[in-house]
Amino acid sequence: MKQKLVFYLISIFVLSLLIVGCSNDDSAADPIDDNGDGDAEQADGSSDGLSEMTTEEITLTYASWANTELNRYLADQFMDQYPNITVQLVELEQEGWNDHLTNLASTGDLPDVFWYMGNVDVPIRNGWLGDMTEYFNNDPESSTILSSLQQFGYFDGERKLAAPAAYQPYTIYLDENLFNQQNVDMPSPDWTYSEMLELMQEMTIPEQGIFGYNTYTQIFTMAPIINQDADGEFGWDGESYDLSEDWADALTQHGQFVRSGVHAPFYDTDEAEAAFGDRLLWAPSSGRLAMQLDAWWTMGLFAEPEFVDKGIKWVPYPVPKGDNAETERKPAFIDFGTISASTEHPREAYELLKFFGWGKEGWLAKLDAFETLENDNGDLVFQHPDGLPIIDDQEIWDRLATLLPDSEYVTNFLERAKEPIPLGGAAAPGFQTFLDEVYFGGEYGNVEEAVINGEVNAHDIAQNLTEMINQYHEEALEELFW
Repeated sequence: MKQKLVFYLISIFVLSLLIVGCSNDDSAADPIDDNGDGDAEQADGSSDGLSEMTTEEITLTYASWANTELNRYLADQFMDQYPNITVQLVELEQEGWNDHLTNLASTGDLPDVFWYMGNVDVPIRNGWLGDMTEYFNNDPESSTILSSLQQFGYFDGERKLAAPAAYQPYTIYLDENLFNQQNVDMPSPDWTYSEMLELMQEMTIPEQGIFGYNTYTQIFTMAPIINQDADGEFGWDGESYDLSEDWADALTQHGQFVRSGVHAPFYDTDEAEAAFGDRLLWAPSSGRLAMQLDAWWTMGLFAEPEFVDKGIKWVPYPVPKGDNAETERKPAFIDFGTISASTEHPREAYELLKFFGWGKEGWLAKLDAFETLENDNGDLVFQHPDGLPIIDDQEIWDRLATLLPDSEYVTNFLERAKEPIPLGGAAAPGFQTFLDEVYFGGEYGNVEEAVINGEVNAHDIAQNLTEMINQYHEEALEELFW
């Protein structure tokens, strides 16, 4: 069990580097049909808005950190649909991903289609991102992308340089057995942010060593998005950021919860050893934790015998709505893909990106893969689907639901998971640079640690941080686009 947890902790560290988000311009987000008739794409890859696919023999290269077996399966399905196109997978180690892309670019071998990781300023400054505006804006399938994601990838409000490729929602897990033991009702799936905070406190029972919550994802990331129906982290509204209210309130609240014992002891600390008798025990495996703030991919881990045999029953809940929210917008891990600026076949590269990302034909192939792909020992490669659809297609969502546990919790979750909001770094110019130079390494040191430790008042510094992140955003746009 400890080996599994060490692997999990390493994995979430890597995955935490995938934080993504973007600027917003609704006027550029809506796909357009130049001919006004909205004809669907034809079998030959053409439509009234898109040019025909080539019939010549060509080769396209593709790179992403998605499951290798899935990538191979999708490549085969794409080649079956377009026999004249050979897809070569470029398999890179996830660690140092952008360094690998840099090396390929230096030799003229940047893949025709690829995912990029981290600070979007890097691929833009290096000229890696191809302009897919013409294809995306004139493709009827673009309108099937979940509405909250359609505007992302327009980095300057006009040019479409990237598109969502994979979706893993924030997920809050509740130990149903622990709630039942304490005679506390499970919350409604339409619970609110304030109700979540109240439950964290109610489920903290010091005399029994029970803690209200533990974090991988954070309430101060959630709060500005869900309470403001925002377009991104730090209260991004499409034009500017604002850390002065929800971010400052939530980080202050989190710090108080950590210091008062509502939050579980941190991994590998003296406090963890005192609480659990093992400083290396992960709090969600203790049986004395009410909520784990985490991500969708952890559901597979929580279904393993190590948890079930301990009498722990983690069930998924959506991130709560803001107290006065009008939408179901919730933070999510969104990976982005693009076509290479140097590809010789941009039309075909776009179609490959779509097939692996949001295209319905590609999603039907993914579902087939989730259902049928097996390891050498005969076990399924996917014990549950690898992420959720990024398109609003009921057939796809219904079929995916059949591959998940048949429970009201999963059903309720999926019904409230169709307005994901990406995180900041991979698609918002200047965002990651601000984090590196100011938020995690500026005059306040690590801002989060300083507030949690009671060294800094979040409200005292929020306005200064707001001014700086907006300045970083403006300067990045000037540097990148003017």
